Amino acid sequence: MAFTVPDAHLLALQAHEGQVDKQGRDYYLAHLRPIAEALRPFGPLAEMAGALHDIVEDTRDLPEPDRRYDVDRLRALGVPETVVEAIDAVTRRPGEAYISGYIRRAAAHPLGRLVKLVDNKHNLDAAAALAAIDPDKARTLREGRYRPARRILLAAEAADREHGRRVLV
Repeated sequence: MAFTVPDAHLLALQAHEGQVDKQGRDYYLAHLRPIAEALRPFGPLAEMAGALHDIVEDTRDLPEPDRRYDVDRLRALGVPETVVEAIDAVTRRPGEAYISGYIRRAAAHPLGRLVKLVDNKHNLDAAAALAAIDPDKARTLREGRYRPARRILLAAEAADREHGRRVLV
């Protein structure tokens, strides 16, 4: 039986159980589901990648081995290879520089770039809400990470004649 979009959502829901975002909201409901839904118009692989985009990064340090996910475990679960590659492209490595490493690597993968663009927009919107709680942190995230990253991602999308130039949300 093939891995489906509902399978991706269920896996994300289970893997991120108990996790909250910077505002204390359920991580799946407040972050992963909206990103997956924004990617739905780009097809089922994009929606799967959106639902699962943080699974490796957010579970790799959990104390329970059965709650950890890496790309090999995702492949063993039947996650399509394109989705696994996109997840890998948007998974920050320990010690990796944010802009010069992580963002540039994500920008190089067509599906990963699309996922990161939607994630980036969601993060920019969340920074606006965070500003009411912690204006300094919101400004640091917005100006030090999210806006510079968006410029790089959009430039890569515009330059990609084969996969890029998609209507962006």
